[in-house]
Amino acid sequence: MNGKNEKWRKNLWQSQINPHFLYNTLDSIIWMIQSGEYKGAEQMVSSLAKFFRISLSQGKDIIPLEKELEHATSYLAIQNIRFKDKFEFSVQADKKLLHYLCPKLSIQPLLENAIYHGMEGVYDDGEITISVYEKDNLIHIDVSDNGLGMPEKVVEYIMHNRVVSSKRGSGIGVRNVDERIKLIYGEQYGVTIESELDEGTTATIIIPKLEETAEINSDESNKTKL
Repeated sequence: MNGKNEKWRKNLWQSQINPHFLYNTLDSIIWMIQSGEYKGAEQMVSSLAKFFRISLSQGKDIIPLEKELEHATSYLAIQNIRFKDKFEFSVQADKKLLHYLCPKLSIQPLLENAIYHGMEGVYDDGEITISVYEKDNLIHIDVSDNGLGMPEKVVEYIMHNRVVSSKRGSGIGVRNVDERIKLIYGEQYGVTIESELDEGTTATIIIPKLEETAEINSDESNKTKL
C-alpha cells in the first residue's frame, strides 16, 4: 500500500465513533426507561441500531450517499431526543444523487459541529438542515444551522485543528473529514465553512459524482473509479 493510501487509512481509523457518544446515548436511554419515557427510549434504541449498522457497513469505507444520509439522520434523531427537542432538523436531497458514493462518516462531524457550536445558546427554536444538490456537475452536501454563527478565527481553528475527544461529542473533527476527502478525490474537493454572526453557519462537503463501478482506491474490497 502506498503512502497516500496509508494516510487515508490512518484518517479513516481516526474518524471512528468515540465511545463517549455511545455512553451518553445509553445513559439517556436508561434515564428515559427509569422515568417511564418508553416511547422515547424505543426510538433512541432503534436510531442507535441503525446508526451503528451503517457505521460498520460490512467493512466498506465508501458507501452510497443514501446510506450516509440515513446514518446522519439517525445521529440527529438521537441527539434531538437527548437534548429534549432543542432543535428541529430536516433533510432535503435530490433523489437522483442518492446512488452516488460518499466516504463513510463524512456528514456526522459537520452535524456535531452544528449541534455543539451552532446550537449553543439556542433553546427551543434551533434548526439544522441537510441539503444535497448538484452544482457544476459536483455533489454538494450542506449542513446549515440558524445558530449564533462564528467569527472567522473560529472557522479557521475548526478547519486547521482536529477536535479533541470529549464527552460532548465524538471528537472526529471537520478538518479530518476535509483531509479524507482530499486524499480520496483530490485537493479540489473537501469541506468549506461559511458563517455569519447572529445568522448561522453552513458547512459544505463537495465531492465528485462516482458510482459503484468506479475505482477510488487500490483496496480490492472498495473498487470504484471515475
